[in-house]
This record gives sequence, structure tokens and C-alpha cells, in this order.
Amino acid sequence: MEQTFGVARLRTRSIDRFQAGVHENFLPLEFAAPRSDVFLATLTARQLGAAQIALVSADAHRVRRTRVLAERSEQGYVKLFWQIAGASRIAQAGRSGELQPGNWTFYDTARSYEIESSDASRFAVMLMPQSLCRNWSSPAFERTGLSFRSSGASRVALASVMTALRDPEGYDAVAADTVVASISSLMLAALRSESEAETLTPLQVQLNRAQHFICNSIDNPELSPDDVASALCVSRRTLYDWFARSGQSPFAFIQQTRLERCRQALIDPEGRNRTITRIAFDNGFSDMAHFSRLFKATYGAGPRDYRKRFLG
Repeated sequence: MEQTFGVARLRTRSIDRFQAGVHENFLPLEFAAPRSDVFLATLTARQLGAAQIALVSADAHRVRRTRVLAERSEQGYVKLFWQIAGASRIAQAGRSGELQPGNWTFYDTARSYEIESSDASRFAVMLMPQSLCRNWSSPAFERTGLSFRSSGASRVALASVMTALRDPEGYDAVAADTVVASISSLMLAALRSESEAETLTPLQVQLNRAQHFICNSIDNPELSPDDVASALCVSRRTLYDWFARSGQSPFAFIQQTRLERCRQALIDPEGRNRTITRIAFDNGFSDMAHFSRLFKATYGAGPRDYRKRFLG
């Protein structure tokens, strides 16, 4: 991996190279991708005191921390995970959670877990030795593998991670330890706040299922509410009832997801060589004129002008 001021960067089309980069900077994991021949991923990582942080953008893939791999580790870690774009699903200790942009989770690397991420998934992670998490009580660890909503504390913590990844200057030991302790405290506060909030209703669980399916299928230009209802084995009316509580129809969510994926791809510096047509087609649009009209109506500028505004 390329190293600049302590920040490691990797851009690869190889699932094996991506796996090696994760192993080098984090922990051994088993990787799998549905389309390994066209897999594309970027990884930006840096050491922050005793912790490790990273920003990952990748095509659809699945990682598994098996029991054998967990037992080989000499030290346990807490891993924080913030979903920025796309969608992921985490499973640990018999619990599972669906992560949409803004959601976060955490898990215990001393136990097996699995994370499956969609195409165009983008997320930040932080790996902390459990010795730095002594104020995380035992009940807190009974919530690993669940998805939590964004809060002020979790957003501030994520901003701290992103700032550290962008900062070209190094951190001395005291500064790094202070930042890590602050992030740990913020995420514990977010977890406590979540524990006090109302648990997800059955309707919210079903809505999350539908949204996760859409995010994983967004590259299909034929995707429709009927397809979603059929895949989830419910009627079209039931599907619309799930979405009605969110104030958005299934069709509107599909369109919004397509547009937001395109917007994020257009302003990603690492994807500046991708054509606008390629970005639109990869996210389920099949008519460029229609895509341009929708994009301008939503974001106030056409895709070309919008990209130029951010990337020059």
C-alpha cells in the first residue's frame, strides 16, 4: 500500500489484494465477492495511537471473522463501523442488523461475525483494543451485531475519524490517545442513548428489510416495487403500507437511492475517471436524458456541472 505521512492508501481491482490490505492494516478475515472479476475497492487507513482507522469504498462483498480466526488472535478488539453510503448487514452472536447511510454498529473481534456490503458501499471503521474500552460495561457487549441510528454523538465521532484520515500531519502519542479516548466516549454515549430509545417496531423491521433489498438491487434498471414485494413474499399493498409510515413510496425510495448513489460517485475524487454515463448505468438508469433531468431537479445542477463544482 502507498504510504504518505502515515496514511496508507490502496486502490485495487483485486479482491485478493483488498483482502491483503485489510489483513495488513486490521485483522485476518475471509473475503468473498459475487463478481470478483470486476471487483473495485479503495482503502485509506492510518494508525491513531493504539487504534486503527480507515475509510473503505468497495463493490459488493462479504467478510467473515470465523471462530478459528478469532481464537488465533492474541488480543480482543472493539470495532466501530459507520455506514456512509450503500448498505450493509452485520451478524454476530445470533443478532443481526441492517445498516443504511447514517447507521452505525460495533462488534467484538474476539467472537465470530459476518458483514455483507452492497455495491457502492462506503463506510468508516475504527479498531480499538478492548483495554481502551474498560468503561464499556458487559451489557453494552450484548448489543453487538445490531444497527443503531445516527445521533449527535455518533456523527461527531465519525467526523473525528474522517478528519484524522484527511490530516496530512502526524499525531503525537498524547494527541492520538486523546482523540481515541474521545471517540470511544462519544460512541459509548451514543450507545447509551440508543438503549434508552424505543426499540424498533415490527413495521420498522420490515421497512428496513425492504430498503436493504432495494439498495442491494439498485443496479437493476428493471427494479420495481412489484419486484421488491415478490422478493420479500408480500403483496404490493403490504409493501406500500410499510413505506407509508416513512412518508415515501417504494418507487420514490428506489429513485432517491439511484440518484444519491450517482451523486456520491460523481464527487468521489477516486472515481473521477468514471464517465457520467457509466455511473448512471451502474446505478440502474438506462436513459441519460431522463437521468440528467431528474438529477438537476433534485440537486439544482446537471451531473456534469455538479461534478465540476466539486472536482474542478
